[in-house]
Amino acid sequence: MNLDLAGRTALITGASKGIGRAAAECLAAEGCALHLAARTAADLTLAAAELRERHQVPVEIHPLDLAISANVTTLAAACPNIDILVNNAGAIPAASITNADETVWRTAWDLKVFGYINLLRAIYPRMAACGGGVIINVIGAGGE
Repeated sequence: MNLDLAGRTALITGASKGIGRAAAECLAAEGCALHLAARTAADLTLAAAELRERHQVPVEIHPLDLAISANVTTLAAACPNIDILVNNAGAIPAASITNADETVWRTAWDLKVFGYINLLRAIYPRMAACGGGVIINVIGAGGE
């Protein structure tokens, strides 16, 4: 598929596995330069190496826990000129609303909600000033 994305730059959070890793693969195949963020440096390093080899695109990694606001600020500063943001990081508990306590839910939502909001607040004004961009918020099973 050709979506005319060659030469664009994308930031993908939760990019080391699952939906984020699949998004990285698709965007790399389209010719996008990538910034990959996730908590685990080893997983990011492996993903970046595979993407560089398979698609010959620039890939930078950012091993950060985006539930921590200061890390969101660090990531946004490291990615000043992105065209595409895929907000995907998150670890919603595999429990029903009644089977997990408040601490578990607050920890999960610090990343899935506030991590998204804080990154949007940092990235959106830059995109708007440049005349556009695309922001995709992946909610996964958390929306059920």
